[in-house]
Amino acid sequence: MGRFLNLLKQSLIAVKAYKLRTFFSLLGIAFGVASLSIIVAAVQGSYYRAYEIIDVFGPESILVFSGSREERGIRQRKKTLTMKDIEVLKQNIPQIKLIMPVLYIDDAQVYYKGNIITTKVYGVSTQFEEAWNWYLIEGRMFNRKELETKKNVCVIGLYIKQELFKNEEAVGKMIVVNRLPCKVLGVLSRRGTTPTGRNLDDRILMPYTTVMAKINHDFIYVNSIRIRFEKGSDVEKLVEKVRQILRQNHHLRPEQSDDFFILSPTEIIRFLVNLTGTLVLFLGLSSVISLTVGGFVLANLFLLSVNERKKEIGIRRAVGAKKSDILLQFIIEAVMITVIGSVLGFLLAFVGAHFLTKIAQFPIKFSFVAFGFAVFVSVIVGLLSVLNPALKAARLNPIEAIRE
Repeated sequence: MGRFLNLLKQSLIAVKAYKLRTFFSLLGIAFGVASLSIIVAAVQGSYYRAYEIIDVFGPESILVFSGSREERGIRQRKKTLTMKDIEVLKQNIPQIKLIMPVLYIDDAQVYYKGNIITTKVYGVSTQFEEAWNWYLIEGRMFNRKELETKKNVCVIGLYIKQELFKNEEAVGKMIVVNRLPCKVLGVLSRRGTTPTGRNLDDRILMPYTTVMAKINHDFIYVNSIRIRFEKGSDVEKLVEKVRQILRQNHHLRPEQSDDFFILSPTEIIRFLVNLTGTLVLFLGLSSVISLTVGGFVLANLFLLSVNERKKEIGIRRAVGAKKSDILLQFIIEAVMITVIGSVLGFLLAFVGAHFLTKIAQFPIKFSFVAFGFAVFVSVIVGLLSVLNPALKAARLNPIEAIRE
């Protein structure tokens, strides 16, 4: 034990003495570890966010959008879903717990006492809270009578309340939505932002009948359909059934593509996995390059160190140090440098992750797993890099080393 502690002390002295070597070695390892840490944290964060989103979206829920996937990709908003589709789906799929039409208006102008904001208006049914597990913190949701009689009532998101009303009470007040006077019945709870950075609290809900009759002037088409199935349903099979019914109802031929797009929990996971995969590929290459460069730097600097320390090594061997002592000292020095470099790299990763989260709104979740994995990889790189210089130092002839 005393021999090992002595080697540890000698290694620490050497690390401090050769400052330039230590600095460049730390730098190479730190950049590699930073990239590697962000990869592990990004993967963990993505899966954490995926299951968080699915929990909010609803594991037994789907959302059917008008227009094909390709049309949505180029931001075309062709309406293909109808109120008739909703009735047909309800009649043919007994596992449907609730089904709700959704209409939305982009860039709606909202006025209140001189305050003007632009937001999104959604036409929904009385089942909105149950459909999205999204409940009110103030007031109430509009009822069936208000839906059927097309009343000018609405529920606002928390962001709308803060922007329009400041410190005032919102419930019971009148606002103007696209020139339509509307009474505020309630305020939604906070939902935050999506992975793409969209503010979910920036919205107004109105009865879909009111939106159809007084804003869109269209009683046939809807933008999307929200469906929740009974708990324990086989969602994938039901998604295929919904697809077949809608294709039949839209009179699509076998060779024609779907004129709608179904978003399911599986689609959400696939999207986030693809997004994570792109990030992992990019950062993976960066971390491999950084760690490889760090390894080469470490190996070359230790080779130079062996040449500079020949006399020291020769004297130590002459006074009784074994080959294994010299070998172990160089290995301990490498481990010290890589562990310190790992800590610095992990701190760099925190900074890098902060910017990545701000710029790309990408979920990052650090843990001891990410840190442990980064340290393990860096130590392996350090050991492999220093092995050859350490063996060379251990094999030096003491007499020739002292003469040089």
